[in-house]
Amino acid sequence: MKFTGLKALATVSALLLTAHAAAAEELKQITVAWSKIVPETVLAKERGWVEEAVAPYEVEVKWVESLGSNKTVEFLRGESLDVGTLSLASAFLARANGTPIRYVYWTARDATGAPLLVAKDSEITSYEDLKGKKIAATPGTGPHVALLAGLKKHGLSETDVEVVSLPHSQGRLALATGRVDAWSGLEPDWSIAEIETGATVLYADPELAGGGGIAIRDDILEDHPEIVAAVLSGYDRARQYTLDNLDASIEDFAKTSGVSLEVAASVVRRNDITRPALIPEDRQALINWGNIYNDLGSIPADTDVAAVVDAVLDYDVFRPEGSQR
Repeated sequence: MKFTGLKALATVSALLLTAHAAAAEELKQITVAWSKIVPETVLAKERGWVEEAVAPYEVEVKWVESLGSNKTVEFLRGESLDVGTLSLASAFLARANGTPIRYVYWTARDATGAPLLVAKDSEITSYEDLKGKKIAATPGTGPHVALLAGLKKHGLSETDVEVVSLPHSQGRLALATGRVDAWSGLEPDWSIAEIETGATVLYADPELAGGGGIAIRDDILEDHPEIVAAVLSGYDRARQYTLDNLDASIEDFAKTSGVSLEVAASVVRRNDITRPALIPEDRQALINWGNIYNDLGSIPADTDVAAVVDAVLDYDVFRPEGSQR
């Protein structure tokens, strides 16, 4: 059968719409992430709130633990994860390097920037003192990039130090046992290091403030927007519950994550979870990260940073009534 002109265009459009509708109908399971780093995802998982939200669509929820932004990106790229938890900076890097995802929701905004910590009573008092030292970091994560950016800002480079590749929790332990001289990490290990071993923040760059949130694969978002919205409503129910029941949420987080109440309180109170919706001002913050990635050679030199930012940030997927814009 052969079609030409407008009839051909109409036929192709109809076929595409049919394929799109079929894809939307076929989703029987959605794979979503939870992370010990993100208290509200732990709460949503434990309370079954995401399952409850997607129940009308007869979709099964499969939970996958995220062990860091780098692993989340790997799973999203390999399509073994549909909805992932990761840092804002990692979402940009993934998109710039060809992973089709969109950042749609803030689980926590960070006003301080990723911290670089040193051990209690360390003789390191400035970035310059790091020359020749061992620093633990997890490659492909916001703290690792913040470390490299901090080195550059203070006249050093990665070749002036020895970066030891370790997951966040192991990096914290390496700092506590003296196997490394500094550690670039995040919560809850940040609070554990401060509270349990007396580690202190050497440096945190407010210009690299960001935080973490939720990213969705493009195909899932385009084919199943109503299911994505339901998943996010389950996460957001946990966020609102945390705000309304802070003490109970701290106890829940301590229990499910295996941390002390003091650490749980530090993590929950340090995170800003009052503004989950993306706002236009987030664009410039991510451009700052993108320019650093470009300077570090983590993305192709000819990358249009602003274009990648506009591709990865989606302001309209989550827009609750009353949220700040």
